[in-house]
Amino acid sequence: MKKRVKSSKVKKLTALILTAGMCVSLAACGSGTDEQSAQENAQTSAASTEAAQTQTESQGTEAAQSTDAASGQGTSLRIAWWGSQERHNDTIEALDLYAEETGSEFTYEYTSWTSYFENLATQTVGGNLPDIIQMSTTDIINYSQNGQIIDLQPYVDDGTIDVTNIDESSLSGGMVNGQLAGFTTGSNTIAVFYNTEIFDQAGVAYPSDDWTWSEFLSTAKEIYDATGIQTEIPFLSEARWAVEAMVRSMGYDFFSEDGTSLPWAEDEAVVTAVANTIQSIYEGVQEGYLVDPEVQVAWSATEDYYISQGNAAMSLNLSNYYTVYSQALGQELGLAMVPQMDEGTQTGMYLNPNMYWSISANCENPQAAAAVINYLINDETAAKLIGTDRGISLSSAIRDMMATDAETDVYTKNSLEYVNRVSAVVSSTNPADPVNSAELISVLKNDYVAVMYGEMTAQDCVADFIAQAASILP
Repeated sequence: MKKRVKSSKVKKLTALILTAGMCVSLAACGSGTDEQSAQENAQTSAASTEAAQTQTESQGTEAAQSTDAASGQGTSLRIAWWGSQERHNDTIEALDLYAEETGSEFTYEYTSWTSYFENLATQTVGGNLPDIIQMSTTDIINYSQNGQIIDLQPYVDDGTIDVTNIDESSLSGGMVNGQLAGFTTGSNTIAVFYNTEIFDQAGVAYPSDDWTWSEFLSTAKEIYDATGIQTEIPFLSEARWAVEAMVRSMGYDFFSEDGTSLPWAEDEAVVTAVANTIQSIYEGVQEGYLVDPEVQVAWSATEDYYISQGNAAMSLNLSNYYTVYSQALGQELGLAMVPQMDEGTQTGMYLNPNMYWSISANCENPQAAAAVINYLINDETAAKLIGTDRGISLSSAIRDMMATDAETDVYTKNSLEYVNRVSAVVSSTNPADPVNSAELISVLKNDYVAVMYGEMTAQDCVADFIAQAASILP
């Protein structure tokens, strides 16, 4: 969409929650994804949400039924997502353009990650889900299997969603039981962000992509000893991202192909190595060169994080947050791959579907909704406005455009280059997480935090996670 029309037909809603976290899931954010982010901030109003939902529910369907579904002419749709205020602003601006061009009307329902699925659950009970839903990698299976979101494949087959410039393998992340339950918004991966100025100040060499966990920890200690500047605890908000990288570097997938087990849990050497590495991270906390967990666990806004203040040498995070932190800091951060295990035989890196766009089963005009998803995925103007916040685009045409466009900021170009580096050593994108995985991943997160507080041993953390998997996974 290049053209901007003067009159707007958009109904806006700032929904739910007083403050928000950008809990960085995969995502993400990914997994957990996203995005899944305790760092994303939003100002919200529950009263506005209720009023907007009542208004939407009262609208008749006659107009929608007589519209041109593919173009969206006259269509009224509700769209829901979670995220930071910046994500809200950019998404609304992109969709405003689409509404003005097509004559569509949108009701926007956006919240923080912390309240998003609680709100969706309430709407599900009332049979009142939004038409287009931003979906996480840990929840898409449940919504699909419960019949709450529809198969998008027919809209790919009829060309409403154009996949000309998208590899077929990239669509696999949204497949659930043979159906395309969600269209991946973009891919992301895990990364180490490092402050080059602090490294230079300490006289320490920049990390390489093939470094190990012990090298990461020794680097953090060396910088601390030279400057007094700490490194953030690796993935304190989502331990799964750390453990998955560990087991992958030792030749195992995190979940089995059928989603019923942890294949690495049967290998005693891997289990021991993971526990030892987590123990080494805890020792870094005790020695002071990693941030105090009581401090780090309280961070919610982007500006809280030491890496964005220039007060941390390194931070491990999802790649789509690189731009956010670099912009907050006002300088380019370095990017390196997450370390592999000292005993590892390969990279532990992986690509994740960051999140998905799905269409609810109660959407009265799914073809119009699919046309909106196509716009968000394939339109150059939308891509420029939204950037890489929801991951690196699946479309090769969009990636090429952003990489070469003079208007693309250097942070986005760095993110694109980094994901291309990872793509060169990773063969496929992770599938959606199995049923009940969100509950299990929460166990790992809580146990990992307990280790950093000194309330649980690393060995007990890993053992408890494995034991809980046996009862939680289907």
